[in-house]
Amino acid sequence: MATRFDILTLQLFIAIVEEQSIAKAAEREHIAASAVSRRISDLESMLKVELLVRHPKGIDPTPAGAALLRHARLIMGNVARMEAELVEYEHGLRGFVRVAANKSAILQSLPEDLAAFLAQHPMVRIDLEEGISPSIIEAVANNAADIGIFGANIPAPDLQIFLYREDELVAVMPPRHRLTSQASVRFADMVEYDFVCLEKGSSIETLCVRAAGALGRQLKLRVRVSGFDAQFRLIETGLGIGLVPQQVALGRARLGGVVCRPLDEPWSRRSLNIGVRDLGSLPVAARLLVEHLAGVPDRRPSPDAMTTCPTETSMAGTDPT
Repeated sequence: MATRFDILTLQLFIAIVEEQSIAKAAEREHIAASAVSRRISDLESMLKVELLVRHPKGIDPTPAGAALLRHARLIMGNVARMEAELVEYEHGLRGFVRVAANKSAILQSLPEDLAAFLAQHPMVRIDLEEGISPSIIEAVANNAADIGIFGANIPAPDLQIFLYREDELVAVMPPRHRLTSQASVRFADMVEYDFVCLEKGSSIETLCVRAAGALGRQLKLRVRVSGFDAQFRLIETGLGIGLVPQQVALGRARLGGVVCRPLDEPWSRRSLNIGVRDLGSLPVAARLLVEHLAGVPDRRPSPDAMTTCPTETSMAGTDPT
């Protein structure tokens, strides 16, 4: 029986009871009175019960009709709420967006950018997953993520690309390391020492390996780690040196334990890209997020920010060279 109820008939039944007239209900709902009467007759036949009683002053519901009216109003209210919510999805006011981003983006500007977007779209939910650039590109290509944010030095030929940010890589080393005596360092100087790097295939690790290869050298990779916190901790203990985004390095250097220096290489400034399969086919909320991320102002540290980096931090009992 339930499959034979339809929204229009319930809407017409509510109108008849409220108007106490089939003619007025038909006029209100912009449908012929004969069609309204036929639908109510069919409904009564299906239910095998009388729903309306006619009297000189109009039409009233029977007890069965009153019960149907209560349920019909609940159903129509739910339908109205459903329509309103779906319209919100259509316009991007609601939605669920899957974002995959690398560590550099998550530890620099992405949290503030997402917070600004969610303040404008409080009914949107974001699932943020951290990964290395190759896995992020693969996730977007395989529809496991709507939006990817990754290092631009990692090819993503199957994705539609938008520039997100640029950041600056700096050299990070333990205090009293020989390279701390220089105002800036070349990668050719760094390649003489052991490195502590992020995971294999990550954007920064790939840059280091390629730069060493361009010098005809092999990167002296001593330890690979899964995050910047572990990288800093191992550099503190003198296990090696590394490259880290400037904004991330400055915050840690101010706490002591490591020293950072500008990297004097043309590739030290790198881009972070946004990648999607096809912007036009994304859900509206995801498309709005891409437009927001691609359009927010850049908040990189100023060029003289490196002057705030500690020049020396005591660390007893280690030989950082």
